[in-house]
Amino acid sequence: MSGPLEGRVALVTGASRGIGAAIAQRFACEGAVVAVAARSLDQPAQGIVPGTLRETVADIEAAGGRALPYQVDLTSPESRADLVGRVVADLGPVDVLVNNAAPSIFVPFTDISEKRLRLITTINYFAPFDLCQRVIPAMRERGGGWILNITSLSGDIPTTPPPDPIYHLQGTAYGSSKAALNRLSEGLASEFYADSIVANALAPVKAVLTEGVKATLTEDAIEGDGILEPVEAMAEAALALCTSHRDGLNGGVHKSLTLLEHLGRPIRTLDGRTLLTL
Repeated sequence: MSGPLEGRVALVTGASRGIGAAIAQRFACEGAVVAVAARSLDQPAQGIVPGTLRETVADIEAAGGRALPYQVDLTSPESRADLVGRVVADLGPVDVLVNNAAPSIFVPFTDISEKRLRLITTINYFAPFDLCQRVIPAMRERGGGWILNITSLSGDIPTTPPPDPIYHLQGTAYGSSKAALNRLSEGLASEFYADSIVANALAPVKAVLTEGVKATLTEDAIEGDGILEPVEAMAEAALALCTSHRDGLNGGVHKSLTLLEHLGRPIRTLDGRTLLTL
């Protein structure tokens, strides 16, 4: 495969399904060799939501791309270190890091246990922080790289008085972790600007119809008008951000459909060959 990511090594977490799998497929079809990482290697996590790394790799290879699967426990520093070490040994230094994995836990604030809070903050913030620290030195040595953190509208600072519907979804802990991830993205872009390392955050504008969303929404909601966006929109926006120059799209907290409209960039299928009609 050839394209703007030809010759690049991309590492995408949470790539067994959904947004992560879509980004991995889109990147592979633009020339990247993709390391797809998640808990679910051969079997879906907890046997509930469909999607495995083997399936993501099979989809990429069927389209003519190249990918390798890496099982990882992102709550473990040792597992995160092992992940980066294995990717570098197998494929070479990481040029593009996409921190996508995230547990979507929405419960009332007073019911959040310390265990759940630690899970949310570890995977949504500490793991991306750690992985960035592990790949940035090689990016600096190689003259640049790209970091993309997948975030959420719930990470935005509210601009209207309460109760705002976006922040009234029992997502205070989740949104706080994403707000920290947004600040991390902005800080990395500034601190490593001189090293040509581009860092951004990207959020969907609407609910993305992934396997996880399908498992939680009713059929009427899925067929409802205006509440969903295709996963291809996130993949296309991610591609734009991970091929940008440091003086272009850099240091922002972007919204998928809004960004694509601003760029005048159409949404393509994951193989990049066909325009997607919404």
